Amino acid sequence: MELGIVTTHIPPAKGYGGVSVTASVLTKAWAERGHKMVLVASDESITGRLRPDNVCLGEQVDVRLYRCYGFRRWGFGLGAIPMLFKLCLRASVVYIHGIATWPSTLAAIFCIVLRRSFMVAVHGGLMPEHVELIRREKPHKWLFYQWLTFPTLRRAIAVHCTSDTEAEGVRNVLGKDARILLVPNGIDSRDIAVAQYPVGEGMTICFLGHIQQEKGINAFIRAWLKVRRPFDRLVIAGRSVDGNYFEEFQALVEQAKGAISYRGYLERGEVMDLLANSHFLVLPSGLEAAGGMRENFGNVVAEAMAAGRPVLVAKGLAWDHLETFGVGFVFDRTEASVCEVLRKAQSVGDGLTWEQMSWNGRQYVEQQLDPVKLGEQIWQVLKSRNQIKLSQQLVKESLL
Repeated sequence: MELGIVTTHIPPAKGYGGVSVTASVLTKAWAERGHKMVLVASDESITGRLRPDNVCLGEQVDVRLYRCYGFRRWGFGLGAIPMLFKLCLRASVVYIHGIATWPSTLAAIFCIVLRRSFMVAVHGGLMPEHVELIRREKPHKWLFYQWLTFPTLRRAIAVHCTSDTEAEGVRNVLGKDARILLVPNGIDSRDIAVAQYPVGEGMTICFLGHIQQEKGINAFIRAWLKVRRPFDRLVIAGRSVDGNYFEEFQALVEQAKGAISYRGYLERGEVMDLLANSHFLVLPSGLEAAGGMRENFGNVVAEAMAAGRPVLVAKGLAWDHLETFGVGFVFDRTEASVCEVLRKAQSVGDGLTWEQMSWNGRQYVEQQLDPVKLGEQIWQVLKSRNQIKLSQQLVKESLL
C-alpha cells in the first residue's frame, strides 16, 4: 500500500455532494498512474447501503466500508474505529477528505498517535463565512474545532485547498504560516460528452444544487424574474431542504407561472441531459445577503464547461477568472449585477459568441482541470514528505 485514503462518503453513494465525488475522481486519477491504495469510507447512501463491490475506483484500490448509522451525514459508526486504526497503522502516509466528520477526525488523531504523515483536504469546511457562523451560533461545534480540528490540521504535512478563498479561510484560523497546497479539483472530461446547441426558443438556464440559502438560488430567481423574456426558462434540480427557505422557493416558482421547472433530485444521466438542454449553468452561491456563505470550488461549474455549457458564477468563488478565458460571466453578489449579466447572456444565447464560449469551456477543463495531472501534483507532495520520513527512519535504524 502506497497511500491510505479516508472519506466520509464515496460514490455511488447518493445525496452527499461534491466531497464524495472529488474523492472518487482523485482516487481514480491516482489509480490510473498505478499507485496502490486502501480507501476507508462509510457505507452510507440515501438509496441504500453500499457494498465494497459497488465502489469502482480501479484495481489498484482496496475499498473497505464500515457500517454507518445514527449521524449519517457525519458517517458515524463504531466499525470505523478498528478499520481506521489498521489503515493508519499500515500506511506510511494518509490523505483525509473533509474535516469534523467521524472518520476524518478519527483518522487525523490516529495518524498523530501513530506518527504517520497525513494531508487533509478541507473541502470548504473552513470557508470564512462558515467559520464565522460556527463561532457565532454553534458554540459546541466551535469547541470541537478548537480542541480537535485545528490542532490536528496544524500537524498535517499540508492542508489541500482548491481556491484562494478557501486558503484564506485556512490561514484565518491556523495562521499565516499554515502549510497550504493550492490545487483545484480535477474533472475527468472523458466521461462527459459535449452537447449540441439546445433547440427551442428563448434561453434556458439550469441550476444544480441543494435548495438552501447558501446556494443563493432564491435571490437569483428574483433577479431572473425581472429580466426574463417570454420564452426564457429556468430549470432547477437538487434536493430540497424543508423549512422557510424552501417555502419561499416554491412561492417564487409559482410566481413564474410555468417558466421555472423544479425537477428535484436527478440521477447522473438525467443531470447531463438537463445540461444538454440548457444554454447556461448558474452558480449563485453567496448571493443571499442574510446567508452569504460560499462554496470552496463548485464541481458543477467544471462539469458544465466539460459538457460545452458556458457558466454564470457569483464572484468570490474559485471562478473569478473565467471571463478572461471566455467561458462565461461573473457577477457581483448584488441583484443589479445579476440582472446585468443575465442581459449579457441573453445577447449571446443564440449566436456564434455562445458557440465560442462553449468550445472555450471544454478546452479549459481539458487543459486546466485534468485530474491525472492535478493528482500528480498532490502525489508529489505526499511522496516527497514520505521519502523524507522513510530516510530518517532508515538512518535511525542504521545507527541502532
